[in-house]
Amino acid sequence: MILELLVISLLLSIALVFSPLGLGGGVLFVPILHYIGGWPLVEAIIASLTMVWMVALGSSFAHSGEGHVNKKVANAGRTTAIPAAIVGTVLAWLAIEYVSILVIKVIAAAILIYVIERNLRPSEKVTGGVEVLTKYKIGCAFGGLASGLLGIGGGAVYVTINRRMAGLDIRDAAGTSYLIGAAVVPVALLSHILIDGTLPDVYHRTGLLAAIIVPALAFCSAYFGAKNAIKYLPIHIVKWVFLVAVSASLGRYLWDIGSRLL
Repeated sequence: MILELLVISLLLSIALVFSPLGLGGGVLFVPILHYIGGWPLVEAIIASLTMVWMVALGSSFAHSGEGHVNKKVANAGRTTAIPAAIVGTVLAWLAIEYVSILVIKVIAAAILIYVIERNLRPSEKVTGGVEVLTKYKIGCAFGGLASGLLGIGGGAVYVTINRRMAGLDIRDAAGTSYLIGAAVVPVALLSHILIDGTLPDVYHRTGLLAAIIVPALAFCSAYFGAKNAIKYLPIHIVKWVFLVAVSASLGRYLWDIGSRLL
């Protein structure tokens, strides 16, 4: 019971902290469920996508209410991110069934390294605009692919290209990222449920009450965080907390990868 409460507390804390950043938290949800909670990776991916979806919905409502979204950019991103999420799900299933779970962990580690590098990189002047939608769509496809493949929202990709290609400011980049994720993540989730067939195992592990309450609390946490965190908490503090958490997850993935290879 103590372990379960710890895992739930961590998941909800991530939903709260990540909500102003345009990130769904999947880069931490999966390792928390897999390494701390002891869930099989396939089940952790499904649970992570559920939580990421709630974070995306709650945060997108909050950002939309304050006008911090660009629907034209979001719609353009969805056109490639959604089908890419289905492709990512199929690739994840093939890797787990016929190759090795290690493949997923290597890709996850690479994504975390990318996230860390992007957050440490000095801010650049953005010169792009919504006219670069072709390149933008290609970038969003990679976000959707990562969502289906790794059980994440793809926000690290969306926020980056929202800033550097679409020329959005930090709040609009985050809000638009959630608009994309709110449409992409349920597609990835449904694809995993249909392809993996592990939903009954997840339900058996969580029970009906937790399966309803925890995602609902994640939605509320994300909405509250998106409404208030940027106003009352310096964004650089949130980013450094995020970097520490992501670095810890990266270290755990690298340890697991190294122990299997050596």
